[in-house]
Amino acid sequence: MPPIVVFARQRDYDYQAVKAAVTKALTPLGGMAAFVRPGVKVLLKPNLVLGYPPERAATTHPAMVRAVAEMALECGGLVAIGDSPGIGSCRAVAEKAGLGPICAELGIDCVEFTPVEVRDDQRLFRRLTVARELLAADVVINLPKLKTHCQMLMTMAVKNLFGAVVGLQKFQWHYRAGSDKALFGHMLYEICSAIRPKINILDAIISMDGNGPTHGNPNPTGFIAASIDPSALDAAVMRVLGLNPTELYTLQAAAAAGDTAWQEAKIIGEDPITLRPERWQMPMTRTLAMEGPNVLRHLSFINRWLRRQVTAIPCPNAQCRRCGMCADVCPAHAIALTPDGIAVDGRACIRCYCCHELCPSDGITLKIGWLGRILGLGRK
Repeated sequence: MPPIVVFARQRDYDYQAVKAAVTKALTPLGGMAAFVRPGVKVLLKPNLVLGYPPERAATTHPAMVRAVAEMALECGGLVAIGDSPGIGSCRAVAEKAGLGPICAELGIDCVEFTPVEVRDDQRLFRRLTVARELLAADVVINLPKLKTHCQMLMTMAVKNLFGAVVGLQKFQWHYRAGSDKALFGHMLYEICSAIRPKINILDAIISMDGNGPTHGNPNPTGFIAASIDPSALDAAVMRVLGLNPTELYTLQAAAAAGDTAWQEAKIIGEDPITLRPERWQMPMTRTLAMEGPNVLRHLSFINRWLRRQVTAIPCPNAQCRRCGMCADVCPAHAIALTPDGIAVDGRACIRCYCCHELCPSDGITLKIGWLGRILGLGRK
């Protein structure tokens, strides 16, 4: 039976309306009671990338988290919230993202993730170190935010579970696989497969487009989507946005692993065409392989040097406070804090854009290489 993806329209974050929309989205899947039974341990995994307020549209909105938490509690679940932010503790980031009052009011804990290694010789990445709290939960409810992503194009259900990687180990993965987006996408797919969320509920009421996942533009897309299958949800949302699902490296990885059910997903609820936003701006970092002239897409001799001339490189701008955060998080050690400011080694840079994503002052600008400018890449 093909997976089902349910869409429900919701224009704002009025709490009662959000809860009704989540209920509507879950009803064709059996409702929350199909996933949460009395006494089971439930862990909600929102997107808590950084400690930004909800209006930045960088994190899962508190109204979404509260609605799902309340519904799980009503079913008798033992509910907690957890994530591993890019910078800072889960509790601190959750507080800044507006989840503190929810945790206090509902009496649920915000847990800090601790790492544990899991091994599966059938995977490409045989050893993965992920959060033991996610593995120990009876039910993981994945609560991603719809956003663009400068490295991986988009972040939705599959990509949201990169938060299962604890702390600085994220940067190690960026260095190990980040320069090869297809390989990185495969790693993301295998992490998602290891966590096996029971249900995925996407916050796309106000999403982020442009140069996401933290410095893009809030976009009132006005819907919620839910599915048991994270890849099916991602593919369906790509179609809603008018994009080709196979552009996602995570879906390419799914297909390579023999997981093709998402290609036959059944969409119910709102008509996807009516949900398409008036505008949707992709990241300027879309690669030559994604949007360059077809004659160049399959040329095998496009080497590392040429790719550097096509892709975007991070550069400090006037808002840079010289705090050195970009140098601290760079997995390739391509950024240095010098007496003259921030220096970026373009040859060493692997274009993972961790510096851009995690800069606390919007002090990093992405600049397309000369060949990319000639080909018109990165234009709005």
